[in-house]
Order: sequence, then structure tokens, then C-alpha cells
Amino acid sequence: MFLQKINFHSAIFVCLVSLVFQPALAAPPEAYNFLPFDKALIKSADDNKPMFLYFGRYGCNTCRKMHKEVFSDPSLSQNLSSHFVLAYVDTESGNRIRLANGERTTEMQFASRSRIIGTPTFVYFSEDQKPLFTKAGFQTISQMQQYNDFVSAGHYKTTSLKQYLSSE
Repeated sequence: MFLQKINFHSAIFVCLVSLVFQPALAAPPEAYNFLPFDKALIKSADDNKPMFLYFGRYGCNTCRKMHKEVFSDPSLSQNLSSHFVLAYVDTESGNRIRLANGERTTEMQFASRSRIIGTPTFVYFSEDQKPLFTKAGFQTISQMQQYNDFVSAGHYKTTSLKQYLSSE
């Protein structure tokens, strides 16, 4: 009887701990300074830097794979962190954000309006917060570096992404 009580209490404890820490599993990759979308918009404008927006969600296997295999690369981390303001939106979150026009909405509603149908999805923005292009699904380190260079070096001002990638 005593062991049954311990097992029951242990199971309850594990369930409660998993509920408390579940939101952390929907977080962006570690070792990056991702900001909520509304704060990233302000920082991007203030710093006159392009923005990298990452749409993710809890339970996304491809997001976890990106974190483990791609975002763990030190050169990618350095490149993204030095050239972009980083924003993260949890596509299933009820957290409220303020859009550039002042409207308040939830991250989930913003993702839906942005027509994000799968995660991970990455959106690159110019220095003046105009969306340049979107990439969905798993991306390699090499692909991410190419996208970053296309935006950070200003190639988007003179050529399309398709032309840039074909000349690489």
C-alpha cells in the first residue's frame, strides 16, 4: 500500500512538472537572443538591422531537428546574432503581441494571419521591416548561411533570391 501511494504521488508530481515546463519546450533554440515579435520590430527599427523571424511550436519534430543539427552550429549562431534582430513566434501561443500598426493580437492569431501552416517557418525582413522571403521546413546550415548572406549583404536589393542561389 505504501509503495502504491509513492508511485501515485510520483506520477502526479511528474505530470505537474511537465505541465509547468511544457511552455519551455516551445522555446526558440538556446544560445540565441530571440525576442518576442513586437519587441524585435522595435529593435530592428532602432538598430536599422534586418529581422529574422522564426515561427515554431511545441512538439514540432522538425523544429527540434533544426535546433539540434543546424542552430547548434557556432558559425550560424554568430552570423544570425551579429547581422539580424531575432524574433520568435509560437504558432500555438495565446501570448499577446502588438503589431506594427498598433493592433494587439495573439501569437497564434498572428501566425494564422501570416498563413503559417507548418513549422518551422522562417521569414527574413529588410532593415525597414518589409518581408523579403519565407522558407518553411528543414533548412541546412549551408542554406541558412546563404539566406543570411543574401539579406545581410544587401543582395536582395539588386537580385532575386533564386538568381542569387543559382549563382552561388
